[in-house]
Order: sequence, then C-alpha cells, then structure tokens
Amino acid sequence: MKKHTIALTIIILAVLAGSLAGALGLRQPTANGDPCRLYLPDTTTRDALCDSLVADGVLHSTTAFRLVASLLRLDNVRPGSYVVEPHMRTLALVRKLRNGQQDPIRLTIGKFRLPGQLNEYLNNKLMHKDFNIQLDSFHLILPDTYEVYWTVTPHQFMQRMEKEYDHFWSTRNVEPFHETAQKDGAVDKEPFHETALQIIILASIVEEETNYGPEKPLIASVYINRLERGMPLQADPTVKYAVGDFTLRRILNKHLAVESPFNTYLHTGLPPAPICLPSKATIDAVLNAPESNYLYFCASERLDDTHRFATTLAEHNRNAARYHAAIR
Repeated sequence: MKKHTIALTIIILAVLAGSLAGALGLRQPTANGDPCRLYLPDTTTRDALCDSLVADGVLHSTTAFRLVASLLRLDNVRPGSYVVEPHMRTLALVRKLRNGQQDPIRLTIGKFRLPGQLNEYLNNKLMHKDFNIQLDSFHLILPDTYEVYWTVTPHQFMQRMEKEYDHFWSTRNVEPFHETAQKDGAVDKEPFHETALQIIILASIVEEETNYGPEKPLIASVYINRLERGMPLQADPTVKYAVGDFTLRRILNKHLAVESPFNTYLHTGLPPAPICLPSKATIDAVLNAPESNYLYFCASERLDDTHRFATTLAEHNRNAARYHAAIR
C-alpha cells in the first residue's frame, strides 16, 4: 500500500505542479507563428518591453508575462537583439531576456566609397550611434556579411574588422599594413611594393573601373605597369572621387584640373587611400594580375562592359575612336 500511496502522491503533485505552472503562465506559449526579432536598447523598461511584445505580435496579453518576469526578477532589461521562436514558452522567453542571451544579426558591408557612408550605415544598423570610422582606418574594412551582436560598440567592431583583415592577408602571404600613411603623409609614390594597403588602394580603382570580373586582373596589370614606369595612372574613377560626384558620365577637362591628392591625372602614384571598399574578389584579381605589356585600355566598341587593351598610345587612340564612333 505504501508504494501505491507514494506513487499516487507523486502523480498528484505532478498534476498540481503542472496546473500551477499553467496558472502562473510558465507554459503559456507566445502568439507569434514565425520567428520574431526584438531590438531592445539600453533604455528599455519592463513596461516598454511589454508594449513591444504586444506591438510585435509576440503576446496578446502581458498578464502572464509580467507575472513570470516578476517571479524571475526580470527587473533590468538587458539591451540586445533577441529572436523569439514561434510559440516559445513564456518561461523560456523571460529567462532568455533576463540572461541577455542575444542572437547575432547579419551585417552586410558592401562597396562604400566614403567613411561617412559606412558610418551612417552602421549607425542605422546597430544600437550605438557613434560610429566614426576615419579615412586612415577605412581600408581595414573588408566587404562581406558578418554576424555581430546588435550591441557591438565601435571599438569592438573595429577590433573584429582588424581580426578579419589580418586573417584575410595571412591566407594570401601578404603582410598586413595597418599604418595608412608614410612619413610624408601618403603611400609610396614609386613602384608597386604589394603591401596590403597598396593592393587595397589599387583594387578600389579596379573595382570602380569595371563590374566585369574576368577583365579585372588585366586592368590591374595596366595600372601596375604604369606605376612601375612612373606614369600617372590617369584613372577616371579617381577624378570622380576628387570631384565628389560619383554619377559623372563623362570626365571633362574641368574635372581633370581639380586639385586633389586623389586626382591621378595630376599626381603620379597611388592615391593616399582607397576610393571605395573593394571586394575580396577584386583584391585577389590584383594579387593575381598577369604580366603584360599593356599600358592603356578603354571601353570596347561592342558596348558590352568589356575593354580593348593597348601597348602604345597610337593603338589606344584607335581603340578609343572606335568606341566613340559606336556611342555616337
């Protein structure tokens, strides 16, 4: 009899515990049928959290949630971005928020041309609104999709970017070049030394020259040949950057005369910094640039995003004439 009595007591207690849990709302599921992401800044109060849960369709009523939050002492809402799984138990949700168990967000960094554009993007995407990446560290950012916490600070973000930067170059046998300026305030003006910074600067020009991937290594070879001969790069994208108008369709003489260290018609050598954030594929195109004798290139008369390459100015002029005839 004792065994039956004990077993019956256990069953009764389990039923009572289950009933109590249900009454307290511990088992009550959330209302969302799909994953829902919450963004909770560091100023979020418990009342504001409850309002957000209702507004986002996670809860129909906050009664049970408030009770469980009080029992588990969810007094200070920890900032972060949290994913609420479909029909998640109230107890599990409260624990997740109380413990600050954030879910990372996917941050896609593309071909930004200016640090200010990148800063604006980060300030809009992340919790902190004081991103202020400067030109001297702009080259450390490699376009890619990263998983980061929404609460990442500017300092933590740059630490992550430097780590990614170092890893990228370690797999390519090129020593990272963190310093962004020589003693005279600019990168070397003489032959191409293949430091990471120089490669990124050259890749940024190639990135802006063409979207046609197969020709990027050959375009890079043209610029490398010019650098090694001390010729000006005369890259139109650098003029657009110097003028500050990236929508220019035609480069005129007035644009070529704009004084700027980025104007490669006026100054030999590489610009002092990248004119955009080049993709990893374009960086690799520069690293894998073939040996060639080409010193010139222009858009093809086929008007298909390809180019014609030339070793002499006379040949280049003939190619250019064919192109201009085609667009007329």
